[in-house]
Amino acid sequence: MIILSILFLEIDTLSLQEAIDIALKQSPTYLESRENLAKSRVQFYKALSYLLPTTSTTSSWTKSEYQSLTTERYTGSINFSMPVFDLDVISSIVVARGQEKGTSIQHSQEIANLVLNIKKSYYNLITAYELLNSSQKALERAVENKKLVETKYELGAASRLELLQAEVFYLQTLQNHTRAKNIEIQAQQEIKSLLMIEHHVYPADALSEPDTLTLPSLDSLKNLLFVANLNIRLSRQMHSLARTNLWLSSLAFLPRISVFYGYNTSIDSFSLDFDYLKDNATKNYGINISFPIFDIKQLIFNYLNAKKELKIKRYNLERTVLESEKALYTSYYNLQESIDKLRLSRKSLELAEEAIIIAKEQYNLGVISLLDLLRTEEDYYNARVNYVQALNDYYLQKATLSYVLGKTILGEQ
Repeated sequence: MIILSILFLEIDTLSLQEAIDIALKQSPTYLESRENLAKSRVQFYKALSYLLPTTSTTSSWTKSEYQSLTTERYTGSINFSMPVFDLDVISSIVVARGQEKGTSIQHSQEIANLVLNIKKSYYNLITAYELLNSSQKALERAVENKKLVETKYELGAASRLELLQAEVFYLQTLQNHTRAKNIEIQAQQEIKSLLMIEHHVYPADALSEPDTLTLPSLDSLKNLLFVANLNIRLSRQMHSLARTNLWLSSLAFLPRISVFYGYNTSIDSFSLDFDYLKDNATKNYGINISFPIFDIKQLIFNYLNAKKELKIKRYNLERTVLESEKALYTSYYNLQESIDKLRLSRKSLELAEEAIIIAKEQYNLGVISLLDLLRTEEDYYNARVNYVQALNDYYLQKATLSYVLGKTILGEQ
């Protein structure tokens, strides 16, 4: 039925990697983050440009009248200046560079979060289709049982109780099928909103049970956490930037040094003769040294603010480390629990498969009643649902732990 839907409806068959690639091309979350990163780089290049020579030009025309005497004056100047030592320029470059690094880490964090959400929605969609298939098969089986019991009832070979039991089982499977359809619709809307597409998505990948269900030690993951966790890296970068800003603010009382070179001219008649302009031009060059004597009050407050900002960033780093450790422990033990559930649900499914084979043979031989057979079929369906959900939970918890460790795939070191 799902294959026919793919043929006749507008459905895109996508693998997980294809879904991630689509999101990294047209997701507003990713595009906004990319533009913020580009903007921070522009700000850094702008701060670097302050080291380049600055050109200033002025020109004026003045007409003066005194009694009956009229005079005209044309003046012009062109000057070049370049900072040699200016803490304002140095600070702006350092701060812009630190913010650019922080934005780059934040960009990586937003990409990782987007990938995590896509993984979760993709796994949920796979699970939804699995549940839909299982409920469809159970519904078909319930319809067959219902028709068979109705025929036997008309022939007098089945009791009223067996007829009611078949009807109840049919209604239960119908409810399960409706619930599975609702789960599939929700999963479709979630992944469509993430990928910014209108067509339905059919997952090309499947959730296969892993070959091994062992985890690395928690201590080794904890050591990796402090290096790879994006929240810690961002908080550490902001703390480093605040410490550098405090150091620069403590040196802000130093003089600012720059060099200049320029030409000034003042003539009484306008002319485009460059030789004439050169003969009437004055060349000037030298060194400017300015002392922030009258800015002491502002410098003191800037230093105090930088000192408090450093404390805030240090506390923020400590809080981020604690929260990240908590997230690591939570996701690690959730993954461990999902592994245990997967083992148990797989064993339950194997037993349920064996039980339904035996139950069908015994029912055909008349050893057990229809109620016993229906209960066995219901147990098998529930075991199948539990196994699919346990497999889905394993992949969800694995993706979450990978995100906490700043990795796309668990195991990448």
